[in-house]
Amino acid sequence: MRKMVFLLVFMLSALPAWAAGDTLVIAQGVDATTLDPVNHQETPTANVAAQIFDNFYRRLPNGQYEPWLGEAKALDDLTWELTVKQGIRFHNGEELNAEVIKFNFDRLLNPDKPLKYSTYFKTITSVEVTGPYTLKVTTSKPSPLFLTRLTYLWVVPKQYIEEHGDAYFANHPVGTGPYKFVRWVKDEEIVLEANEDYWAGEPKIKKVVFRPIPEASSRVAELVTGGVDIITNLAPEAVDAVNASGIAEARSVPSIRNIFVELDVKGTGPLHDPKVRQALNYAVDKEAIVKHVLGGNGVPVGCPLNPYIFGYDEELCKPFPYDPEKAKQLLAEAGYPDGFTFTMGSPSGRYLNDRQVAEAIVGQLAKVGVKAELRVQEWSSYVSQILERKIPTDAWLIGWGNAQFDADNTLFTLLYGGTVEGGPKRSIFDYWVDPEFDKYVLEAQTVVDQAKRKELYRKALERVRAGAPWIFLYQQKDLYGVNKRVKWQPRPDELIWAFDAEIVK
Repeated sequence: MRKMVFLLVFMLSALPAWAAGDTLVIAQGVDATTLDPVNHQETPTANVAAQIFDNFYRRLPNGQYEPWLGEAKALDDLTWELTVKQGIRFHNGEELNAEVIKFNFDRLLNPDKPLKYSTYFKTITSVEVTGPYTLKVTTSKPSPLFLTRLTYLWVVPKQYIEEHGDAYFANHPVGTGPYKFVRWVKDEEIVLEANEDYWAGEPKIKKVVFRPIPEASSRVAELVTGGVDIITNLAPEAVDAVNASGIAEARSVPSIRNIFVELDVKGTGPLHDPKVRQALNYAVDKEAIVKHVLGGNGVPVGCPLNPYIFGYDEELCKPFPYDPEKAKQLLAEAGYPDGFTFTMGSPSGRYLNDRQVAEAIVGQLAKVGVKAELRVQEWSSYVSQILERKIPTDAWLIGWGNAQFDADNTLFTLLYGGTVEGGPKRSIFDYWVDPEFDKYVLEAQTVVDQAKRKELYRKALERVRAGAPWIFLYQQKDLYGVNKRVKWQPRPDELIWAFDAEIVK
């Protein structure tokens, strides 16, 4: 029936209202939360920031990285020399040099004003300018992740921020990237224009507009009538209609993103018991969700990682089989033979059919006597509550795209519950505490031998599997709707970089 509704809407639509020839319009399900490139944890925000800013190392579509604004080389186990590329200027004319890079590190390492990306640079103990375009960076311990984390060093201007402040900068950004900021009308549009003096070459597309459109059907309608050129999270039921429209087509790629339900395991109550958490994993039919809710656009998983990620272990990441009788048995052993009630949150429009996935989970849990009260929220307030650790529900559906392609970015960032050098480490999701897990993950950060690191991650995954701090769901397959005039292919890391795109006239 849904497919029929989509087809009817398309047939009744007016003739294509093509966007301006040199303008690329991108519709995501949600708006950006900030335009400070190192103070967020959301891909829709990163997609906007990536047009305006450059990183010191950049990530390639295949997951590898390469020098971009500069290059780093190891002088010894604890010391790195960074060389900044010369001749690059910010959009306001400010020069990129070693002092600017030191300012960026200092900003990330300031304990009085921690930023969301600060955690990735905690091992740095000193940054010294050794020349106009060279620096020496010292770490407290060997850092096998140093180069990959330079892909998270999105470089911002020193003088501009010192003059205007962080708050102003977050809404009026200036970078070295291929596009300049024009305006941001929140919940309506972000408008960017080409940086004709971009150091890596003039962009082929002259104007880029990001529009937040939460409703999947509205995104599709805009796509097939020419109002937008690229839409994220194309609804599976709309794929055939989009492909038949003559205007646009579906394009897809397996994603680095895993979708899961985080459980608040601290304190007391049912979710504090690992048997209950395992029962919930057995009670959710991941295969059915992927088939019937996602249209096949996902792969069930049983751990926080997926095959793109270094440290993934096929055996330990097998999905929990759908076994409601096993779930009931575990619930009874935990003292909940009649089930229990808890609250679960979900966004709407952020991930592929996220609300529908949450509704399916609620229905499946009910079959084993567990009543989940679903609360759906708008994305910006939802993610703010998660990042500020002020979550009003006992569980929440969320996704994580591991843009570093390394287990550390998931296991340490999301699940490490111990302390680190300089004080407690407050990760986004460190409600679960397992000292053995913490030991393995922390040790892996200082082991240069990759085989040894992988063995440490295997041991860590064994602890995660036993503790089941999440309801593990699936690796997402990203679906995009793309106007046929746009030459662009999706990437596993979900980055939409307009500099890689071209409008075919």
